[in-house]
Amino acid sequence: MAPDEGERQVIRAEGADLMVFEDGVDWEPSEPQKRGRYKTFASALDAVVSDLSTERNAFFDSLPDRWPSLFPGLAAKPGRYDDGRIFLYVKSAPALFATRPKLPAVKRVLAKLPGAPKVIKLVLEIRR
Repeated sequence: MAPDEGERQVIRAEGADLMVFEDGVDWEPSEPQKRGRYKTFASALDAVVSDLSTERNAFFDSLPDRWPSLFPGLAAKPGRYDDGRIFLYVKSAPALFATRPKLPAVKRVLAKLPGAPKVIKLVLEIRR
């Protein structure tokens, strides 16, 4: 006999835990150790946000303000700093190809700035 709509159906099997189903769904909460690696929804959101945020670097944080005076007319602009690399954003593929030969000169200028890392890695990326 099928349960009526909204009626709870209890399934018992030998050696199995009690399972309560309502409308075909198991509504009993899982034990905390079986729920996943995060104890609360807030801790899961914190982990997601920290994965999405970019790495903080004092040298890179000062670059956007100084960039126009250091490199006037350069099509590339500082975009983000990630894993020791400075990503420079350009608006198109032609701008990327025009900027690529200028990267060694950009590295030399950046290396002379106070607080510059020992190794400067520049990556060009197209962003609109």
